[in-house]
Amino acid sequence: MAVLPNHQGQGVGQGLIAYALSQLVGDIVVRYGDPAFYGKTGFAAIDPVVLPAPYPLSQPQGWIAQSLTKAPILPLEGPATCAPALQNPAYW
Repeated sequence: MAVLPNHQGQGVGQGLIAYALSQLVGDIVVRYGDPAFYGKTGFAAIDPVVLPAPYPLSQPQGWIAQSLTKAPILPLEGPATCAPALQNPAYW
């Protein structure tokens, strides 16, 4: 998601993320992005040993996750996958 530069710093991006999270169903959400920005909405660094990325990470500090149930994030069982549109190692 993106916010036009002249609308940044007004909470628009945070509002979009909060809305998107409220629409999700599941246990956790994982993101590869700026921890400083996404940390404001509850995302925190996740150890790739606990939750491996589907491809090698060029910036491991950007591997972040959030529990949607408030339960601890447990190690992933089985291989990690991602949306088909992101199945390109160049994005990682």
